[in-house]
Amino acid sequence: MTAPPLQEHRYKLFTVGALGTFMATLDGSIVNVTLPTLATQLDTSIDTVAWVVLAYALTLISLLLLFGAWTEIRGYRFSYTFGFVFFLIGSIMCSFSPTIHWLIVSRAVQAIGTAMFASIGPGMVATVFPPSERGKWIGTMVMMVAAGFMVGPPLGGLLLKFFSWHSIFIINLPIGIIGLFFVRRYFRHYTPPRTERRIHLVGALSIAVGLVTFVLALTFANDYPWGDVRIWGTALVSILALSAFYHYERDPRTALIGLDIFRNRTFTASMLAATVHFMALSGVLLLVPFYLERVKGLEPSQVGMFLVIMPVGMFILSSWAGRISDRIGYRLITSVGMAGLGAGLLMFSGFGEDTALSYVVLTLVVVSVGTGLFSTPNSSAMMGAVTDRQRAIASGILATNRNIGMSVGVALSTTLFTYFQHRFAYLDNPHAVFAASYKPVVYVSAALTVIGLGLCLLRTETSHGGSVATPTNGQSPVPPT
Repeated sequence: MTAPPLQEHRYKLFTVGALGTFMATLDGSIVNVTLPTLATQLDTSIDTVAWVVLAYALTLISLLLLFGAWTEIRGYRFSYTFGFVFFLIGSIMCSFSPTIHWLIVSRAVQAIGTAMFASIGPGMVATVFPPSERGKWIGTMVMMVAAGFMVGPPLGGLLLKFFSWHSIFIINLPIGIIGLFFVRRYFRHYTPPRTERRIHLVGALSIAVGLVTFVLALTFANDYPWGDVRIWGTALVSILALSAFYHYERDPRTALIGLDIFRNRTFTASMLAATVHFMALSGVLLLVPFYLERVKGLEPSQVGMFLVIMPVGMFILSSWAGRISDRIGYRLITSVGMAGLGAGLLMFSGFGEDTALSYVVLTLVVVSVGTGLFSTPNSSAMMGAVTDRQRAIASGILATNRNIGMSVGVALSTTLFTYFQHRFAYLDNPHAVFAASYKPVVYVSAALTVIGLGLCLLRTETSHGGSVATPTNGQSPVPPT
């Protein structure tokens, strides 16, 4: 599609992407509220009902890179149509699921649509908006992510209060139908790209198997002894599959992503910084609800009010941080954000039995500010560092990194926490055991932000929001370093 039509319809195209992003995060956060209800009404165990979330996450991780590459070939109109259709089909299947196993399969179908939304949003924004507005509108997209996380838990609780658990999925249907209507109306102006590229299924299958078994190995590591065959067996399969993927990526004729994109220092440093950010953040935040319930004695509804501080902070700061990065560049503001996150994480080390709840609120606010200042400019840096041809797959890489970083962070924090719980078991007070075991997790997470700060400073800064000039010949936008 030529530039003038893109500029003319950019707000309409953004509306479609924002709706898909909001729907995906809303669905992810609203389902977590229903898990106890599902276990009771479907007469199943907690371990089994956990697969409602796990099947969704594994499907998502396995498809993000593939869908990013697929979008490069078929275009954003096809991708959003595909995403909304599968999300609607999955939501209908979930709404009428008679058993827990049917619900698990339905959630996997639903995740196919979500994977398409998650893999192409930032790339689409970077394509339809000029570099001078890229940070602002990527920030607005991040606001939609935060809005989904804010609305999901209270809406889920409200629906469960007045209706059955089926309503959690039925509510997706009108939103999905509106989104599909918008795609058909607004994206008719969007001409599919002309490319001779083909997706080689062997490479796509190898990365899907490699990532899924990697996450499964991390999951099993928290549930079974380290010598268990389920851990080293899935880890071995992951290593073999990822090795096969690397083999196919070395050959341009069979590459899914193309290794050239990682020779771009700005892109790679931004990608690694995002991974470190999600590892550090998710590991610490996982234990916050346990601290508030078990140490401070709060009710689940009260805990939810504390947990909403993070998405509210991101909602407020994301677009503003994007606008600032459009003016002054991304390196300074992402560095400040990463440093702020590290400071906030260190504040968690002060959590104890007698800690004032006002201190807990202050800590969560500091962490949310650091995250809000970092996330949007960093995503803008990634999207601005690649060519137009690479933006869809770069968006898929960003989404994959987010999920992998969170998975590794959760696995690392739970492993450390469990280890130190055994080390400090001699303490008579369980609250003291929790506080003593929590601190090493905090220190490791804070140390990760130091690495992230170095990656933020490593990147090349350019004018106009840090956007790297985008050539039209498909080559890397900056020299390999």
